[in-house]
Amino acid sequence: MNPSLDDLHPYAFERLDALFKGVVPNPKHRLIKLYIGEPKHPTPQFIRDALTAGLDGLAVYPSTLGGEELRQAISRWIERRYGVAGVDPASQVIPINGSREALFGLAQAVVDRTRPRPAVVMPNPFYQIYEGAAILAGAEPHYLNTTAESNYALNLGQLDDGVWANTQLAYVCSPGNPTGAVMTLEDWR
Repeated sequence: MNPSLDDLHPYAFERLDALFKGVVPNPKHRLIKLYIGEPKHPTPQFIRDALTAGLDGLAVYPSTLGGEELRQAISRWIERRYGVAGVDPASQVIPINGSREALFGLAQAVVDRTRPRPAVVMPNPFYQIYEGAAILAGAEPHYLNTTAESNYALNLGQLDDGVWANTQLAYVCSPGNPTGAVMTLEDWR
């Protein structure tokens, strides 16, 4: 077993559920859980129809890279939506079931634990998978604390040069999760 499993913190939703234990919402109001990103509406019929029509494909494992037609469609959408030309569906697009699997897998692939003191930088507050992925990849998480006063902007000067020298991965998300803060083009530069 990975000895770093003991270093993981409880998932944020587990802690939140513990805080809500015993809390009874006012029955006059419908509870709206704004803290979890699950769909709240029924699956549209055209999606149900497409899933049913594709049931025969469940007998085989899908390609890790997804189908070529899907990757091409995603590439075209990125080009239309963001005005980015030349997105290569073969080398720059990979479909995933959810962001957690990709964010976790990315850390496992890029962190070189044979180098001394590997570091992964992330904003704080953060999406819980950043920290868990860093720890299980053998890296030390380092946090860029963000506040409402600065509109949750990243202050890269919070970390010393030694941390940056050992940084192998930095998680950046815009809009930020969970803050919703949007980085400017200057922030990205």
